[in-house]
Amino acid sequence: MMTTIVVQEFRNTPVQTVCPFCQATIITAIEYNVGCLTWLLAVVIVIVGCPLGCCLVPFFMDGCKDVVHTCPNCHQQISRWGRL
Repeated sequence: MMTTIVVQEFRNTPVQTVCPFCQATIITAIEYNVGCLTWLLAVVIVIVGCPLGCCLVPFFMDGCKDVVHTCPNCHQQISRWGRL
């Protein structure tokens, strides 16, 4: 008898999975949170010397933030994908 293990990759798009908390088959809800890449880009922009608050730009761009996958039923965090 063979057992098949499916490894899901949580990235920047919603994923269909079974919630490990409520056991429902769901499509994850995603939200973007400030992570290491966001802070790193802000520091690099400051070091380069861009004026007028340009270092705040990464905090407003979803492409620079980490992605958090949550269950839409029980609202538990299932996974977090960090960009770094």
